[in-house]
Amino acid sequence: MYAIFRAQGKQFRAEPDLRLKIPTLDAEPGDRVTFDEVLLAEKDGEVRVGTPSLDGAAVAAEIVGHGKGDKIIVYKMKRRKGYRRKQGHRQGYTEIRIVEISFPKGRKKGAAKAEPKPAEEPAAEAPKAKAEKPKAEAAPEPAVEKTPGEQPVAEAAAVELDITPAAAELAAEHGIDLATIEGTGKDGRILKSDIDRAIKEKDA
Repeated sequence: MYAIFRAQGKQFRAEPDLRLKIPTLDAEPGDRVTFDEVLLAEKDGEVRVGTPSLDGAAVAAEIVGHGKGDKIIVYKMKRRKGYRRKQGHRQGYTEIRIVEISFPKGRKKGAAKAEPKPAEEPAAEAPKAKAEKPKAEAAPEPAVEKTPGEQPVAEAAAVELDITPAAAELAAEHGIDLATIEGTGKDGRILKSDIDRAIKEKDA
């Protein structure tokens, strides 16, 4: 059986009839002191751990006496300053004897029973996305070749003869035979004025 307790800001391991040296206490030899800040306790293989201390646990001890530890030397100096200081120190302590260790009874206060975790259900599989059928691409429309006979009269005339588009359109409206017209434009090109003259001659 043992316990870990805190005294004077330090932690110590306590066992029955064990003697410890702790920082100086304000008590007389023969007095009995109790340390109730127990961090951990063990008894018959059962270990209790506090958060941070155990409720109901305590360590009782008896003051054996006071004393001082071994002397330590503290030496100080500064280079090229002529500063030298030598000082001794003996740290005081209080010797105690562990009399009794009180183990907490029952369950630790505030402790909750560990509940078994429910069995995790397998995660539902994400619905598989339906495979989309590739859309059939529209077949390109076959190019329709126009025969020369299907072309408008104005376009056919403009292709075969050197004539302005406006003149060819006017000749098609009035049914003028372009083969009988002599162009007055550059290089014999048929102009709209030539078609107007042919229309007047036809009407006459």
